Amino acid sequence: MKNLRVLLVEDSQDDAELVLASLIEGGFDTSLTRVETEEEMSRALSSGDWDVVISDFNLPRFGAVSALSVLRETGKDIPFIIVSGCIGEESAVSLMKEGCSDFVMKNSLARLVPAIKRELKDAAIRREHRKAQEALLASEKLLNGITSSLGEGVVVLDESGRLMFMNPEAERLLGWTQKELRDCNVHGVIHSLNQDGPLHQQPDYWSPALLMQDGIRRTEEDVFWCKDGSLIPVSVAASAMVEKGRAVAAVIAFQDITERKQAEWELIESSRKLRELTAYFEKAREEERTRIARELHDELGQMLMGIKMDAKWLESNLPLDLPGVSDKMASMFRLIDETVDAMRRVAADLRPVMLDDLGLVAAVEWLTEEFGRRTGIAVSCGFDMCEPGCCIDDQDYFLEKDLSTAAFRIVQECLTNVARHAEAEMVEVKFRCRDDKLMVSVADDGKGMPEAHAMRRNSFGMLGMQERARGVGGSVEFHSKPGEGVRVEVILPIKQGDKP
Repeated sequence: MKNLRVLLVEDSQDDAELVLASLIEGGFDTSLTRVETEEEMSRALSSGDWDVVISDFNLPRFGAVSALSVLRETGKDIPFIIVSGCIGEESAVSLMKEGCSDFVMKNSLARLVPAIKRELKDAAIRREHRKAQEALLASEKLLNGITSSLGEGVVVLDESGRLMFMNPEAERLLGWTQKELRDCNVHGVIHSLNQDGPLHQQPDYWSPALLMQDGIRRTEEDVFWCKDGSLIPVSVAASAMVEKGRAVAAVIAFQDITERKQAEWELIESSRKLRELTAYFEKAREEERTRIARELHDELGQMLMGIKMDAKWLESNLPLDLPGVSDKMASMFRLIDETVDAMRRVAADLRPVMLDDLGLVAAVEWLTEEFGRRTGIAVSCGFDMCEPGCCIDDQDYFLEKDLSTAAFRIVQECLTNVARHAEAEMVEVKFRCRDDKLMVSVADDGKGMPEAHAMRRNSFGMLGMQERARGVGGSVEFHSKPGEGVRVEVILPIKQGDKP
């Protein structure tokens, strides 16, 4: 059994025992502490470690909204799950925005254990993410400290390449002493072979005469042989020593870049893992959006239709000649219709059902029509999917889900940016399929922006588009000049498995 430490915000001992029984039945060795007030919860959070906080939605003195606020003030990353007999849609959406993890109805406690397991897994991933970031920062700090404290190895060669001087740092790095290499051809000792084995020609940058003509020469990556037969990667800077207008020696300064190359590899590896984690989070968020949208559309939609049918029954059975009855019934029907429209709009914003049911083309057509209707900006939408073997059509073909989602969300983000910033009168959306690539272009005639704006660190919308494209192996480019609008060009590869 996995030990589970639960902080329960609940005023009913009976309900607390039901929750505890569900957790034990689900395989958890549960340690449960029940609190009823803000003071009790604050003391519990400060004095103990908790795996999950479970709260009833509405208590006489202290409810889920206040409990979530108390948890957020601590800064602790603990899953917060509401177990309640009833909760409104507006309250649920508001609490999700504030950080609530999930909702479980008291008559469906069977969902509690799977919800806790999922949230514990997500919390563990977040902790690993933070640890990875902290480890990366610590590694970078260590590297900066090493780099700042290291000196440079320095050797001075005469016109024939023989050693004139070697400083202690060069002796330490190479293992040779100045006495051992005195009057030796240094190139033949430490630089005669490439890392892969073949002979290394005498480098021009070790010639004092050429260095005098060209100034300082830098090589960021080279290799030197040490006395013990090992190789060290180095960065090298060479310059001429001049006396009376004549180059009399070459000064070779070098640094061991072993640590830097290792750090570069670690950074690349860390970036790869971070991208994988980002892609995982995006996929998880998209799946959760899909689930919520389906539940809103299917379950809440059916409930609202049931309410409307009941209202119809009331209308047919009430004496409408009573004062105010007719107006009240009309107001009730209008409110129900507005609620249905709002529910459908929220579900569509989370994830259009047609993206899964009808495919990318139909979803984009719906998106652009809604955008034009909502903003008043003229939108044209074109699809050129005619290349043999690489077609997509809104009736016959569907792209792989991740690719369709990426393309749809990028177009959605482009249109959002146009509505917020562009001051445009027209937007043109184009889809083409060429050489097993889906190419998407979104262009507006708005005020445009400087090219450098796309690379600003706080341009999260643009960074998000780039990450979505990279997640499926694609790329995004932004083209704009002030006064000439913005054009976003997206290329997404269609894998063999994506095509029907």
